[in-house]
Amino acid sequence: MRSPEPASGGWRRAARRGGRAAGWLLGLAALALVAQQAWVRRAQWQPLWQRLDAADIALALALCLAMQVAFGLAWHLFAHGRWVRGQVYADQLRWGQSLPAKYLPGKIWQGVARSALYAGERRAALTFVLFVREQLLSLGIGAAIAALAAPAALSPRAGLAFQLALLAFAVAVSAAALWRRAPAAVAARLPTALAGWNQGLPARAVLARVWLLQWLAYAAMCAAFAVLVRGFGLELELARSSAALCLAGLAGVLAVLVPAGLGVREAGLFWCLAPLVGAGNAAMLALAWRLAITAGEAAFAAASFALGALRRR
Repeated sequence: MRSPEPASGGWRRAARRGGRAAGWLLGLAALALVAQQAWVRRAQWQPLWQRLDAADIALALALCLAMQVAFGLAWHLFAHGRWVRGQVYADQLRWGQSLPAKYLPGKIWQGVARSALYAGERRAALTFVLFVREQLLSLGIGAAIAALAAPAALSPRAGLAFQLALLAFAVAVSAAALWRRAPAAVAARLPTALAGWNQGLPARAVLARVWLLQWLAYAAMCAAFAVLVRGFGLELELARSSAALCLAGLAGVLAVLVPAGLGVREAGLFWCLAPLVGAGNAAMLALAWRLAITAGEAAFAAASFALGALRRR
């Protein structure tokens, strides 16, 4: 006879389902607000679409794909601690195959998917720990770029405090990512999925290359957004557009219940850009960027699944 399920287990499952539903509702509500701002001000930005040509779209998508390639290369080095010629291609495919998991059901599940893809090579906990470290390193870079320029909506004093807080956050999460060994008392309190925190971290020289590759990925992302901004004929400093983009990305990541930061990123980008280019143009740019980055991720993931299927044959 099947033993009854503990009440705590059922409660946890219900909480997870409720959290996912709340995340979708929150994200879609934020996205709807940005879309509404774009719709009521469509006369402001509709003429700009006529300036955007096929070359701008192709270049933006190519840079979005280059970003994924750079992230995949960084993951390869992080996972193996060195260049392994026979594994680079396979790791790129696995990186792409784990991308859809951050949309359904959310970002943390990208790490679960990555662990499953490496199940035959290493313990799931070790892969998940490397994924968490990788994400912390990425958050540190994003926060450093976001600190380049304070949001225009803030006063000069509040803006400076905001930049300093972002820099402190960047240092803290980068240090956590590169923390080689947690004390035994700390390690004992980590969740089961993080039980391998003291294992598998590459040498310092390799970590420097991983860090540089992630910076290259962020540079490609910021360049893709700048291509869209210029393609629409808008004038916006590269430092400000990059800072706004990365701040919106941080907001999306920290909103852990919202799949892929859907809506939260757009709302953050709208808030940062509205004082600079107008509310209508800011809403249009936020939605255009969501289309571009999602198209790039979808294309990279689809190619990874298709090439992976061919490779298995």
